[in-house]
Amino acid sequence: MIYFFKRDCMLETEWEFYENNRDELVEKYCGKYIVISENKVISAYDDENVAYFETIKTIPLGSFMIHYVTEEEEVFQLSPFVGV
Repeated sequence: MIYFFKRDCMLETEWEFYENNRDELVEKYCGKYIVISENKVISAYDDENVAYFETIKTIPLGSFMIHYVTEEEEVFQLSPFVGV
């Protein structure tokens, strides 16, 4: 699960950082929720709610991404027939 907290479009910089460093991040943080801001991992947590509420104490909303690190990325697809 990925949480984006940024005013501009989808934290491109933070997502690129994750993708470019994915192997190292999986090795170090697999099973954790990591907070990424300004091209670095700020912290890692076992619980997504704790990650969010602890992060907003020191980092303003709109400037970080929280991502659950797993060996395989979850892919979400929406059917064009949803709601039909």
